[in-house]
Amino acid sequence: MTNEELKLRLLQYAKAIFSPGDFHDQLAPAVMGYSDLLSTHFVIDKEKGQQHIKTPNGNAIGSIWAAQCGREVLRTQRFSRGLSDAISVALNKSKKPVHVLYAGTGPYATLALPAMLTFKPEEVQFTLLEINGESIGILDQVIEALDLHAYVKAIHQCDASVWELVSTDVDIVISETMYKALSAEPQVAIMLNLASQLPRETVFLPEEIKVSLCKWNQRDEAPQLLTELISFDKEYMYAIIKNSSNSNWVFDHQQIQVHLSEDEQLYLTTDIRVNEGNTLHLNDSSLNLPAKVNVPRKHGAISLNCQYSLQNPTGFRISGI
Repeated sequence: MTNEELKLRLLQYAKAIFSPGDFHDQLAPAVMGYSDLLSTHFVIDKEKGQQHIKTPNGNAIGSIWAAQCGREVLRTQRFSRGLSDAISVALNKSKKPVHVLYAGTGPYATLALPAMLTFKPEEVQFTLLEINGESIGILDQVIEALDLHAYVKAIHQCDASVWELVSTDVDIVISETMYKALSAEPQVAIMLNLASQLPRETVFLPEEIKVSLCKWNQRDEAPQLLTELISFDKEYMYAIIKNSSNSNWVFDHQQIQVHLSEDEQLYLTTDIRVNEGNTLHLNDSSLNLPAKVNVPRKHGAISLNCQYSLQNPTGFRISGI
């Protein structure tokens, strides 16, 4: 397959991914075909690609694992389409070109590639951030083979959770550097770092990540909501920034009273709103799988202390009082 044929095939997949609706017949074949085509043409070193990079604020996953995330059908659809929708909204406000800052691109810039293939370079420009050298090498190959240089303002190999912006002229920030319940990976630190340097009118995608504490009797179809632990959106980010200094992000403690029967277990659930019409809920992707919470006392009345932390391990610390 020539580079031109490759680009045309990827464009066909992009159009299917952008089609409206939660699910349709072409969606799964398009997402899988998109992933397979990229992994066939741009091969990741099996040994280097499995290595995670530890940062002070969570792990940056290896190139192979980052690439495999693109195989999750609804996840790829909602994030890619959400970005495209956000670009269209900005263009409708007569903003040209729209400047997108994409933090944590992985080897293929999976979420941005469909937008590059469907918009014109005078409509959208990208600054790409990636910490992993193996991913950067593949990303360069992708941009070269698909002749996408006109869309790329810059590529920076950096830790986006501490990177200092070269310019604050950014319209949209997108990052999908997370794991379920906002654990293990640096999504929160990356977004806080970038938001602390950008004007309030900047659009951040996803617009909201909600993590809730639930109890679940496995005989029931779904967990029962107990309380919301975090609603990570723009308002929350700027509140954290205001109450913190020198990027030492401070998160509140929460005291929670729960009552568990012998058949119930505590879980954290994750809901993601990329933007309007692009949401991910329970079991829609690996990001939305319930995360079990282990506490010393298994049932009865339990008092809990909950706090989000960026220290190793990144995520919610929940302990009995």
